[in-house]
Amino acid sequence: MAKKGQPQRAPTRRQLARSKKEQEQLRLIYFGLAGVGVLVLLVLAFGLYQTYVLEPSSPVVTVNDADVTTRAYRDRVRYERFLLDDQFSQIQAQLASLPAGGENDQFSQMLRNQYQQFASQLLQQRSLIDRQTVDTLIEDELVEAQATERGITVSPEEVTEFINRIVASREGGLTEAAVEETSTAAAEFTATAAVWTPTPTFTPSPTLTPTVTLTQTEALTQSESITPTATPADTPTPAPTPTPNIISGETLTTGYQNWITTLANNAGLDEATYREYIRLALLQDKLRETLGEDVPREEEQAHARHILVETEEEAQAVVERLNEGEEFADLAAEVSTDSGSAAQGGDLGWVPQGSFVAPVDEAVFSLPIGEVSEPIESTFGWHVIEVLEREERELSPGDYAQRQRQAYTTWLNEARAAATIEDFWTADKAPADSGPPTPSL
Repeated sequence: MAKKGQPQRAPTRRQLARSKKEQEQLRLIYFGLAGVGVLVLLVLAFGLYQTYVLEPSSPVVTVNDADVTTRAYRDRVRYERFLLDDQFSQIQAQLASLPAGGENDQFSQMLRNQYQQFASQLLQQRSLIDRQTVDTLIEDELVEAQATERGITVSPEEVTEFINRIVASREGGLTEAAVEETSTAAAEFTATAAVWTPTPTFTPSPTLTPTVTLTQTEALTQSESITPTATPADTPTPAPTPTPNIISGETLTTGYQNWITTLANNAGLDEATYREYIRLALLQDKLRETLGEDVPREEEQAHARHILVETEEEAQAVVERLNEGEEFADLAAEVSTDSGSAAQGGDLGWVPQGSFVAPVDEAVFSLPIGEVSEPIESTFGWHVIEVLEREERELSPGDYAQRQRQAYTTWLNEARAAATIEDFWTADKAPADSGPPTPSL
């Protein structure tokens, strides 16, 4: 070490070389650390890009070259889960409101059993909703395409009114438009029921009551006159027509906003996406109605009767007794296990095709008129069938409504079969799930 006041010695060549080497090594270390840092950042950035951009944008299903993204699928799954969880919570609340000690109260116990059954069904549906949502999205794409082809649209006002009805329902009431629509529908139903003539059912011949002949002493004399005395009948007091609870104005507006907030907080759904879901639901309803308008109101129907027994041997014995000349109606009343039709001599009335289980339906629409069938097995037992008539007849309101519903299902199945569908769904595409509400059954 140089003493104070003495000049410092210049570094030697060796010292300079060593210092330069150390600086070079430090520079390489810094470059290496920087490279590692950049690489880590790139990996993290790619992971974030894949998680928040690439994967959500990837298709979960493609329908006729139209991609449904994983992001759209996850939004819909969260929404469908929320709806099921909300229904489940309402059922739980209804269960909790039933009186305690209901085991001895038959009505309360019946309600309890029904609520528990509904809750179990919801939990079962909840377990399947991740996969079922894919089918819902496929249906939405097919409906959208068909509606466009047919010129079917849904206005923003219709969407708003539908949401308002949901809000009013949650408040225990109706919107003004819903009240008016309900009144109109009731009037139309009454008019339809008045026009349609129901199918006559088999009615046993009434027993005649002998006419009582008055004796001479009981007969009225000519001088007597009768002044009829009106007996006042008990006039039923008409029940007051319930006044609907109409939700409107500020109450409806506030309820709408609260519902949108609830969806945002519980399903992560914004208002625009929710309105789109409602638009698609209404579009489906309109398409269903349009397809239903093409359903013919008349259809071939059959008028038949049957005898139902438990075994083939019993059915064969019924056939033999009929062949020996016994009356079908008498035998049905005696041995048929179908108590509903047995009381009517086995008469099933007029029915369109598809009203019975397959083996019975096939026999009813293929047997020659008036011919008694051989024993026919179904899930209910063994049938002996006789077809009385077959002809084109007007469908009942119930059968016509069923045919209209069937028209949409038939169209959807055909549309799916004709579409080009690529399904990329896997369970890991579903959003994270905290699970359904804890049941307290």
